[in-house]
Amino acid sequence: MNTEPIPNEMLFDANEYRRSGCCPWTFFAYPTSLADDHGLPPDDEACQMLGHLRKRGIAVGVWVSDFGNDTTYFVCRKEDIHRLIEALQELEKEGVIDKDFCVARTERLFSQVVEGRE
Repeated sequence: MNTEPIPNEMLFDANEYRRSGCCPWTFFAYPTSLADDHGLPPDDEACQMLGHLRKRGIAVGVWVSDFGNDTTYFVCRKEDIHRLIEALQELEKEGVIDKDFCVARTERLFSQVVEGRE
C-alpha cells in the first residue's frame, strides 16, 4: 500500500470548490473505510495514476463528501474534465493503466468491503 502522503499543494480543496458553487467532478471512488492514514486508497496503481495526472498539470483532489456513505473520491475541477479524460486515455494508450481502470478498480475496492475483506 502507498504510505507516502501526496503533498497538499498537489491537491485542490474539493470542499472549498463546492462551497464556491461548483461541484467537483468525480472519476474514481473507493471506500473511506479502506483509506490509509493519508486518505488514499489501498491501491498503489490508483495512487500512481493520481501522480501521473498531477504531472500532466491536472488539479485533482481527494474528497470525502456527504453524497456517498463510506465513499471517498478522486475529483477534478469542472474546467479540467476534458483534459482529465484525455490524460486518462493517454495513460491507457501508454500502458500505465488498463482500459476502464477507474471503473474496474472502484468496483474491486467496493467488493472488498461487501465481501468483508476490509
